[in-house]
Amino acid sequence: MNTRFYLIIALLIILYGAWAFLAHTHGMSAFTRYEALAELPVYAYVADTSMVAPILSEIDPLPGIANVQHETGFQAAQELIESYSIPLSESSIADYQFPDLITISFIPGASNPEAKARLMDILRKYIDETDIDSQSNAFSKILQELDWILQRSIIFNIYAAIMMLIIFIFIRLSYELHIYLKNKQKMVSVVDVMRHNRLNASHTWIMLLLPVSLVAISYYGGWYLGWWQALVAWWVFVVMAFTAIIASLVIVMMLRVYEHDRILNQSPSGSSVSDEVENV
Repeated sequence: MNTRFYLIIALLIILYGAWAFLAHTHGMSAFTRYEALAELPVYAYVADTSMVAPILSEIDPLPGIANVQHETGFQAAQELIESYSIPLSESSIADYQFPDLITISFIPGASNPEAKARLMDILRKYIDETDIDSQSNAFSKILQELDWILQRSIIFNIYAAIMMLIIFIFIRLSYELHIYLKNKQKMVSVVDVMRHNRLNASHTWIMLLLPVSLVAISYYGGWYLGWWQALVAWWVFVVMAFTAIIASLVIVMMLRVYEHDRILNQSPSGSSVSDEVENV
């Protein structure tokens, strides 16, 4: 293996790394939207205080819930007065009956929309829709932005996979044909051909395993060390691996076809060596 081969490996690592970096930026964009969704809590106003306990008992085991806060109507009224500096005293509101307030916030993540849908189903069993402030308009707008980001991410990964497949095949095939043509006159025996085939096989395994695995290990290693969040979907690295596998298979078949054509077209003087290569 010469310097040119290692430069090709370095190029593949850089290209796969750039793919992972861009996929990470898409993941960051999606995560910021999930954080924005988590900043939109659901407020439930419960006039019948006997409903508070069963509501809380059903919400408590619900996955995706970050925090559930219950305030009596009087406490909620006090906080509202303090927050907006309303000129009212405790005694002036003591005779009023305020509904209890349950505030539910969510954990940022892909499970957020599902968690909110399940929460709304629970709340609707106990209170009217008009007594639930789900901030649906803001929530729907962020969901639309999130859908657009996810669609763009899928399109990007498909495009990156196609480009990497083409680049992988082209640079590897050009390199192997360069070596083959350079050493063609030197391969005068079966041993020479077998040595060349072993070198070709080692190239295949190195290019198949090293670039993608190094990028994946580096990415998840950085996540393990706390340098960044793991925001690249696992299937992105699977797609990377598939591009390397498919490209390697295509290259092996193309080189085999090229070798067979060479054997068929070579001079009669080399037929005995060709027969031996075929038998090997």
